[in-house]
Formats: sequence, structure tokens, C-alpha cells
Amino acid sequence: MSKRMNIAVIGAGDMGNTHVGAWQNAGHRVVSVTDISEELAKKTKEKYGIPNMYLDYREAAADPEIDIVSICLPLALHAPVTIYAAEQGKHVFCEKPLARSFEEVKAMEAAVNKAGVHFGIGLQRSFANSLKIVKQMAADQVFGHPMLITSTGVAEVRPKRLMHDANGNMGPLMDNCCHYFMMWKHIFQSRPKSIYCIGDVFAKDRPELSHIEKLAIDTAVMSVKYESGDMAEMVITWGMAKGFQLGGRSDRLYGPRGGAEGDFTNITGSITIYEGDQRRELGIEGHRQSLHAEQFQTFAQAIEQGIPAPVGFQDGKEMLTISLAAIESAVTGRIVEYKHPE
Repeated sequence: MSKRMNIAVIGAGDMGNTHVGAWQNAGHRVVSVTDISEELAKKTKEKYGIPNMYLDYREAAADPEIDIVSICLPLALHAPVTIYAAEQGKHVFCEKPLARSFEEVKAMEAAVNKAGVHFGIGLQRSFANSLKIVKQMAADQVFGHPMLITSTGVAEVRPKRLMHDANGNMGPLMDNCCHYFMMWKHIFQSRPKSIYCIGDVFAKDRPELSHIEKLAIDTAVMSVKYESGDMAEMVITWGMAKGFQLGGRSDRLYGPRGGAEGDFTNITGSITIYEGDQRRELGIEGHRQSLHAEQFQTFAQAIEQGIPAPVGFQDGKEMLTISLAAIESAVTGRIVEYKHPE
């Protein structure tokens, strides 16, 4: 690393703390932390030895010392904070998902392009060694063609209630599934063709969510067909009871020649490979740093080299397209054709 970047982290919740630690582990300097909760901001400031704290993101983004604004806020705030930070001439790294709509994305991208700054999005699982291995094996036709991937995500009602708000983070089809969409994209190396989804709200009678005017779909089964002929299926729920013990299943890949099973975006452990009637365990080499730290270091290097961020607007727009299509399909009961974003 030849240049140490100065970072302003916006948001002092769990993900904000993750960003602070990862930026520091990547060798950069977190200059400030901002949160509307003075208690949370102060706690994070003291925990990580951060020089400054703010209650208003505008103060943090206006600081001339700052190189990068790192956004860890609810989805509805991604657009306004990105736009303001870009207008201050700051590079922007924003947590996933990108935004709630393409209207918001258009405004974000216009501000970033006008300012001539870099933009990155938090899809850190794309850097996992396990995914690189499965991607290469798929490219080498180890599994044959076409392929089918099945993924599951099972969780109880989220402690951050805004994640269940249809007007907030918009539920798991928006907030969580983007990681799986990116994984499928890497392995299939293809665009989606169509999306079909059925869904419901399992947690509609939960008292802890009674204050939310409109609940997002929290449980769904989704099928995605790709231009390559490959297929993917997602089963996801955020509607389980507190302490629910039945978890999700590992990712599985099936092909006419073989398959694979494991967490395809894990940072350690192993993946089981099936070839014909043979089975073997393939160990995953551990990462020298967290995936968050790795993505931050790669983003900082892109800024220094004057090249686009490895994961930016285009990936974010593609993931948003699939999420919105899945939600539309679940609401209408129809198959939705994928329209590749410009």
C-alpha cells in the first residue's frame, strides 16, 4: 500500500463498526464516525480510537481531510448521502444494496460522474477464495452444462426492524439476496433471462413489527433462468421464531458431470466436490484479512491507480434489477423478464 486514505464512516451500528475495523485492518485511517445516536457514535469512537465524531453526515463529508466516505446506513439514505459526499469531492464506498429504485441510482451516478470521484459497493463475498474455486471449476466444465445452483437463507425476525419495512430496506429479496445474485453471476458468467418468485410475510402477526405500516415480503422461493441455460433457485426467510434451530442448507451445484456442496462464499473450511461417482473434500485457503478489508484495499488501490472500482454501479444495478423483478413477480404471480440495465 503506497497511500494511506483518510476515511469518514457514516453509521455506527454493527456494519459501521465492521467498516471501521476493516478500514483500519487494511491500513487506512478512520478520521471520523457519524451517527444520529450520540451514544453509538461515542462508543465506536472510543472503541477504535477515532479522532472525531459527528451527529450529521454533512459535517463529516465536508471535512477537507477526508478522502473516502464509507456509508453504512439504511437503504433509504444511500442516495442522499452518496450524492452529498460526491458533491464534496469525496470518493464513496456504500454498503449493499445500491438503492431502492433506478431513479435514486440515476441521481447517485450523475453526482459521482460529475464530481469525477470513485464509487464502490459492499459486495465483499465476491472476493471469497471458495467462490473463485467454484467459478474456475465451472469454467473448466468440471460439472458439465447446464448447471443448477440452489441456495437457502433462514433467519428469525431481524433485530434491525427497518429491514422488514417495504419502504425501508425492503426485506430479504432486496437486502440479502444480492449476495447470492452476485455469486450466481460469477459462477455462470451469464446474464439472467427471467425471474419467477412466490412469497409471503411469515412475520405479519409479530408484535415487534406492529409499528411498521407495510411489511416487506420476508419469505420466498425464487427461480432464475440464465441466458446460458443455467438455473438458480433461492429459498429465503426472515420470518422464523426467536431461537429457531433449523438453519439453511449449504449451497449446492448440480451439473450433468458432477456437482459441489458447501458455502460458496466462505472464507475458510472446505467444499465437497462430486465428479461422476467420486467424492472429495477440497480445502479452502484462508484469507490474510477479512473480506471487508480486502474489498476496501482493492477500492483504495483503484482510486490511486485511476481505474474503476472492481465492484461498482454496474454490479449494483444488475443486482437491483433482479431484486425488483423478484418482488414484482412475487406480487403479480407472473414470470418477469430480465432487462439488463444500461
